[in-house]
Amino acid sequence: MTTNPHTLHTTTGREHSGSGRVWLVAPLCTTAAPTDRPPVRDDLMRTWLPDGDATYRSPDGRRKTTWAQLHAQFDLVEVTS
Repeated sequence: MTTNPHTLHTTTGREHSGSGRVWLVAPLCTTAAPTDRPPVRDDLMRTWLPDGDATYRSPDGRRKTTWAQLHAQFDLVEVTS
């Protein structure tokens, strides 16, 4: 059995875990939103869904924001299921 971690086979997290992408908080800048516009969850566990007009909305439709605002205020995790 090999216990040296430098010789163990490694893979990327997306190959096996099925986990989504992560975006960490960044100041307002010209960073573009992902082109596939995935649903995301912020660090307060709120889900944001892509809306038809290049914005994101809460599932109940009461809140609306842009990707730049979400990315500037919250860590975001892609919702995969």
